[in-house]
Amino acid sequence: MKLLVTDNLVSDLNQLNSFNISFEKVSIKDIPNQAQSLFGTDKFKFIFDEFITITSFNKLKINLEDNYIFQIKKSNLSKFTSLGSSVDVLYLDSQKKESYFPWDLTNSIYNSRKSIDLRLLDSFTSNERDFRNFLSYFIKELLRQKMLIEFDPNEVSKILKEKKDYKYTDALKKLKSLDLKKINKAIQYTHKIEKSINQFGYEIENSKRYLISIKKLLEF
Repeated sequence: MKLLVTDNLVSDLNQLNSFNISFEKVSIKDIPNQAQSLFGTDKFKFIFDEFITITSFNKLKINLEDNYIFQIKKSNLSKFTSLGSSVDVLYLDSQKKESYFPWDLTNSIYNSRKSIDLRLLDSFTSNERDFRNFLSYFIKELLRQKMLIEFDPNEVSKILKEKKDYKYTDALKKLKSLDLKKINKAIQYTHKIEKSINQFGYEIENSKRYLISIKKLLEF
């Protein structure tokens, strides 16, 4: 199964030529009558007349291995992560997912004059892999800051096995507005969310609450 992220419903199959997939248009109302014909064919059933939500999808009781393409609004995409890797996400050329980097998010976290952009927030919380990648980057940043309070930058770079570059200039600048108590608490929050994921699985809302709490703690 595939999801097509789009702001406006697509009904013209020519707009999908770039995907090199064989389609046929099907109304969402006709899905119950289409189930049997999916067996043994590579052609995808493109649902052209309605956006899908996780609630409406669950009511359809569709096998994730079936060749359906549903249209979905970006705001609802995060709710489908529970379906796992069996679902592919497609973007039209004009709707491609923006690329963000971990430092885009950390810059926003420390900046008290700006709230975290929702697109940036979604980019790192829509799935466990991206969120863990951010945590890996962020915890190392916090440890670097903590160590620089007590040790010389040259010594810290050797311990962390990394080049003493702009990251150290940035960390030392941040330390003018941060203290060890806040950094330790941020490390504690980070270990807590990692422990929660390991024990209970990944929850998007928990990851968003974590980032909002971290921002309130560290922003200056």
